[in-house]
Amino acid sequence: MTSASLDVFKDHVAARGHVIDTAEWERIGDLFQPVNARRGEIVSDSAVIADELFFVCEGVIASIQTTPDGDTQIARFFESGHLCANITSAWSQAVSEDELIAMTGFRGLRIPFDMLRSAYLHGGPLDQFWRETILETLLFDKEIMCAKTIRDVGTRYNFLKERYRDVVSQVPDKHIARFLGITPQGLSRFLRNARKS
Repeated sequence: MTSASLDVFKDHVAARGHVIDTAEWERIGDLFQPVNARRGEIVSDSAVIADELFFVCEGVIASIQTTPDGDTQIARFFESGHLCANITSAWSQAVSEDELIAMTGFRGLRIPFDMLRSAYLHGGPLDQFWRETILETLLFDKEIMCAKTIRDVGTRYNFLKERYRDVVSQVPDKHIARFLGITPQGLSRFLRNARKS
């Protein structure tokens, strides 16, 4: 299968220094399916067991988690070049409280989770890429967790601006406020005051 999204993924893998030959891409290419979503559309539903991951070619996706008291929080964002999944559900083969929602228009690839699991556990042509990407994602998740525990809104907002290329410019403020753990009005006040400073 050839698609613009698969070409973006191939370029991303090559840019990271991983060489996958043409025969291997032809063998596995049909496993990668193009996927698109409109802003606000659910990409991976919390009501089903996840069996796929997504490579983001364009746009922003958020991982939204529901707390035991029914509140929803944005755990993290994924933007172009990121892999995302409801990893808890996919790995444990159980329903979890996480879902992935498009914050902007989204274009990417749907990849069977079994491909990642097999490459990660048993090796394969993409195994080094998967392991490296998973490790980077885990390290970035730790940075996000640390940033979200900082009490100062300005520091948390600056983390978003510095560590995500597209989120602040493309995602509506109400979702940024949810990620920061403040109300949209609180974010508006913060931005107004920051502009005055």
